[in-house]
Amino acid sequence: MRDVQRACAVGATLWLASHAPLPALLSLGTTRAPALSLVAVGAVLAVSAALLRPLRGGSTALGTLPAWAAAALVPLCGLAVMPALPEEAWRTHANWWPGATQVVVAALVVRRHRWAALAAELASAAVVAALVLRAGGADPWVRIAALNQPALLWFSASVGVRALFDRTAREVRRYEEEAARAAAATAATAARAASARQRRADLDLAAVPLLRLVAAAEASDEAGWARLPRTAVGVERRLRDDLRARALLDEEVRRGLREARARGCTVDVVDDRAVRAGGADEAFLAAVRRVFAAVLPACAEGAVTLRLPPDGRAATLAVEAAPATAAAVAAAVAAGSPQELAAEVDVAGGSLWVELRPRP
Repeated sequence: MRDVQRACAVGATLWLASHAPLPALLSLGTTRAPALSLVAVGAVLAVSAALLRPLRGGSTALGTLPAWAAAALVPLCGLAVMPALPEEAWRTHANWWPGATQVVVAALVVRRHRWAALAAELASAAVVAALVLRAGGADPWVRIAALNQPALLWFSASVGVRALFDRTAREVRRYEEEAARAAAATAATAARAASARQRRADLDLAAVPLLRLVAAAEASDEAGWARLPRTAVGVERRLRDDLRARALLDEEVRRGLREARARGCTVDVVDDRAVRAGGADEAFLAAVRRVFAAVLPACAEGAVTLRLPPDGRAATLAVEAAPATAAAVAAAVAAGSPQELAAEVDVAGGSLWVELRPRP
């Protein structure tokens, strides 16, 4: 229940606490069954308090059986109070039940049991009509309409309030969804800008010096020309990492990739997901990056591939290297896996396969 809805219900509660018991207590001398009137007002207060329990927080959901039991209280109060009053007191505060029980009706409507509330109003109207018609007198339908006025007012008002609450909830939900989409779009724009800056930095730090070396290389410098292809491959891999697997990269992972490749290790990072999501997905990716950063220093040689498969629900790490390297990577995975990740490791000789999944 939101704050505005709770404030409206608080108003109804204050009305109940200040007005419902008072007429019943003041009219004890008028009724022929004062004890029964006290029991009825106590039941109304108890049921109303139970129905207004969401004021203390929590869900407004209400079971069908409790709802219909609460609805039955409304006509039962009429049968307990009205026959014990003289006819001239029916249009006074001594006949307190048509108004006091409307808090029960309104609470039922707000808690999405409008049919039970409508049944309560129809049953109480039948009680009023039966007693007025049995008593006779002039203009019985006018008296019936006057006694049913609280029911008409409270039921229609509570239906309108429930509709207003629903519309407010829809508008708030729509606003929150739009805000979430805007935040996601802003994050995506920032990520693309960061990637573009990183690619420019890679070009400035690697590609531009490489092109200068090519331009300045002498035809007779065989050692220089032999180094150029290796340098070019390193630059190409760094640029390809950012284009193919941006979600798996951070500064620590980039540094580990450079150092592992400088040692002669072939490392590939691949993101094959069809949809890039945020929220819990980003937390999973951050944990995968921590594991990968811990693994790269152990890669002395061989081929290493970190991959996010199309479904995006797991990350896989494959290593083909010497048995010592595979064992070192397995130890790094065991030591570097955070608690939120479940790591399944399969190692046989120089072949290692690791599957990383979020813990349920």
